[in-house]
Amino acid sequence: MILILGGAHSGRHAFFDTLGITAEDCRMVTADDAHRFAEEKKVATLSSVCVRLSSFRVVIATEMGLGIIPLEKKDRVRREENGRLNIALASLSDCVVLMTAGIPRVIKGNLSSTLKKKTRYLMVFRHGATEANLLRRYAGAGTDIDLCDEGKKQVERTKKLLTSYAAEFPVHLKKSLLEPEIVYVSPMRRCVQTAEILYPRAKKQIVPDFREMDFGLFENRSADELLSDDSVRDLYREFIDSGGTISCPPSVQSAGESVAQFSARSAMAFRRILAEKASGHKENGLVTVVAHGGTQMSLFSQFCAWTLGDDLDGAKNPYFDWQTDCGGFRLGAVK
Repeated sequence: MILILGGAHSGRHAFFDTLGITAEDCRMVTADDAHRFAEEKKVATLSSVCVRLSSFRVVIATEMGLGIIPLEKKDRVRREENGRLNIALASLSDCVVLMTAGIPRVIKGNLSSTLKKKTRYLMVFRHGATEANLLRRYAGAGTDIDLCDEGKKQVERTKKLLTSYAAEFPVHLKKSLLEPEIVYVSPMRRCVQTAEILYPRAKKQIVPDFREMDFGLFENRSADELLSDDSVRDLYREFIDSGGTISCPPSVQSAGESVAQFSARSAMAFRRILAEKASGHKENGLVTVVAHGGTQMSLFSQFCAWTLGDDLDGAKNPYFDWQTDCGGFRLGAVK
């Protein structure tokens, strides 16, 4: 994304006209965008406002922080909101151009290489709820169960939501959001069923390594059950205290995994998909995945996270922040 900043009548739109990019691929930031971003209270990569805006090849924003501080509180708030959104968008941009009196100055990145860049997007749906989800059990790779009735309703609601959600994106991305040619799906039944509800006409490609994390001895048991079982209580507490950095203890059925092991196999599978699509694929292509909450956290923390500056409290987008509720989805640009 190219971010063009400048004050009113600074030549931003005239400069955009020299780039050879269609108007459909350009978005002007509004005061409503800035207010919605402020209300979200999220860092850039976790913000739905930033995800939507940064999907356009060019974003034009007003720089309001160069003038006299407004007397009215509402105007000061508006300027603060505008500035914070500009900071967030700049952190996501490949190139930032500051316009002053019609003169462009590149203050981040390289304009020429950014114009040639092809951007890949990733969309990961979490399957609808199962009975295990409702009971808050660790339903991982060893628990292959169907969607429950509530889970099916969740996915149906998500399907209806997609139409209004996609409406705010560029035309080329909107079509892929609504009608992907291929959907990459975990082999587990709850994911296959979710994919069929969401995209009945799309080709479904099963990706074995997108199956959920193997919870080993904790599989299909809730936290309360594990903490009340003398035989596993200490093991479970150790796992939780480590933040998942140690492996789940093995069971008779499975070896158990750590977050690192699970993330490694998820990443390897996604890199294979990217390699398959690298040759001759359209610019701004979208990879659509239907899998698990763990898959969301794994792929987004590895492929869509950005290290942000001090202006956004130095947030690093931790692994666990990327998961949505059952039936939810997350969209982001692949860095």
